[in-house]
Amino acid sequence: MSVTVLTGGPGAPGITTTALGLTLCWPGDVMLSDCDRDPAQAIPAGYLRGLDLGGRGLAALARLHRETRDIGPELSRQTIALTEGDTTSRRFLPGFAQPGAVRLFDHIWPELAEAFVGLGSQGIDVIVDAGRLGRDGLPVALLEIADAIGFVLQSSLKSLAASRLYLPLLAEQVSTLPADRPLGLMLVGPDRPYSVREITAQFGIDCWARIPWDPKPAGVLSHGLTPPRRFNNSPLLGSYRVAALHLTQRLERARALRRELLQGGAP
Repeated sequence: MSVTVLTGGPGAPGITTTALGLTLCWPGDVMLSDCDRDPAQAIPAGYLRGLDLGGRGLAALARLHRETRDIGPELSRQTIALTEGDTTSRRFLPGFAQPGAVRLFDHIWPELAEAFVGLGSQGIDVIVDAGRLGRDGLPVALLEIADAIGFVLQSSLKSLAASRLYLPLLAEQVSTLPADRPLGLMLVGPDRPYSVREITAQFGIDCWARIPWDPKPAGVLSHGLTPPRRFNNSPLLGSYRVAALHLTQRLERARALRRELLQGGAP
């Protein structure tokens, strides 16, 4: 199974909403993990409408780590359901509850990453909302297990200017990893005013998703607003379905290629 990491530059490009939208439209069992190091509790306060998390999330995993307990077997217990009556499992691992807890997690990222990989044996994909990139990049442990890394941005000049500063930092981090990791753009609001073609030409990186600017349906995900009529058939949800399908197909092709290379190198 796969781990997909989403990040972006400053300026609220829609990382969390994109990660949530992909999770809700993912074609298989999936877990969304809030690993944003600038904690905002965006999903619990927004899409989940203030749902009591019962103390579940990264803080609870950090406590288990301090007690020298393996967090892998406990990971699923720290998640909550994102949907009801869905034949596909869509779970959410809440993020940091306090800003001060982030620095205490520095040495726990590798163990959490290992636990994410372990979910693959259960047939569960993982989508990581890594939040804004920041000047120090992302936790290396998350990048090392990523099968795909998506950079979320908008087509405005403000977002593109910020992306021009931070995309090279991410690309540099990715280039130092032991194995190649595909990096792609997740564009929110194309043609507002710059097109996909112009943006991919500027950055030299493929665009994996084209998410329309659709504020009312997006408000359901970002703020927990009442779904408008035909919400499930909106262009926004349709774009998430297309992006999720294309991404899973890309990941499967990459896995098949790796299998071929391994078999070809066998004596």
